[in-house]
Amino acid sequence: MSADVTKIELAKALKAIKAVATEDQFNQTKAIYIQAGGEESVMSSVNGLSEEDEFALLTKLLCTAKHIIGFEQRPLIQGEYTVADYYLTMKPACSVYQKKSSQIADYKCVIDVKSTEKDKFKIGGSKLQKLRNFADLLNLPLYFAVRFLRFNNSALWAIVKDEDRSITSLQVNYSDIVTGYRSAFWDEYSILLNPLLILVAEYSKSSTIASLGHQQHGTQISIQFLENQTPLLKLEGGDGFMTSAFMECFNLEEVEVEKVDDDITRQYLKPTLAASLLADLIFKMNRLPVDEFGRIVYDATKLIVRSDTDAHEKLIDRKTIEAILPPLVRANILSFGIIGNHLERWKQLGGIT
Repeated sequence: MSADVTKIELAKALKAIKAVATEDQFNQTKAIYIQAGGEESVMSSVNGLSEEDEFALLTKLLCTAKHIIGFEQRPLIQGEYTVADYYLTMKPACSVYQKKSSQIADYKCVIDVKSTEKDKFKIGGSKLQKLRNFADLLNLPLYFAVRFLRFNNSALWAIVKDEDRSITSLQVNYSDIVTGYRSAFWDEYSILLNPLLILVAEYSKSSTIASLGHQQHGTQISIQFLENQTPLLKLEGGDGFMTSAFMECFNLEEVEVEKVDDDITRQYLKPTLAASLLADLIFKMNRLPVDEFGRIVYDATKLIVRSDTDAHEKLIDRKTIEAILPPLVRANILSFGIIGNHLERWKQLGGIT
């Protein structure tokens, strides 16, 4: 590697290669360009850059943005500014209050994406000031999207606005997930499960329908929802496929297995997660498919470079989730909850009630 290449430039180059290479090809490339003892540091930077793609793709899948445009962060004329990660045009509804996206004007901003292994994120001094200067160049408000990586299997993002220019540092913590602008940007709500819920998944070893499969029990032919042994809803065949995948996101725990005969097996399951946020469900459902080695197929960076193919059409988005919900609501299987001061934040983005 050339001696005058910085770590961040190397990380950007490796991220681009990772997006188009096989795992073996990428490992060979790393061996060539990363000096001995430096892999952990460089790959930490690569993973940090990849969080930008995670945020952008999740925002797209939530269907509240009109534009998500990444900035080329190599200005030819240097100045007292740092280029933020994205320009966004947001036009979210406020669904839990029955407000439509037509009731809000296009909201434009710049957003910088960060991630942290700690319980809080802090930015200040010249780093914050240079991002402010960039936002001022475009006359746009500045936001930060921060992912908390201690819960890496969840979409634990906070979205906050740099509102008070009199302060010289900005701190983001877990409470900002609820009190910040996430619910307004993503038109998000919580989904609460009936606390008495039990699921009964029925499998057949002889069935050939397109459905979920179990290594021991065969193909799932139905999914039934019970409340204290009282049936609430039963979905059969392919109708239960997406609903079963949706329920997997609530961390189902096996409580009993009933062997009906040589062909049919019933698996009794209880959700261990009582509630979830919409974005988290989209994130988790897209991460359910695995390859033959058990590795998660979903990779935001690879998907973004394939945006001109049909790869995005196969992803689970807001519309997919919201098509699953109505029969579950009618059957008293789940309900919706409001996140923080959603309506107030939506109004601050320009929403009109």
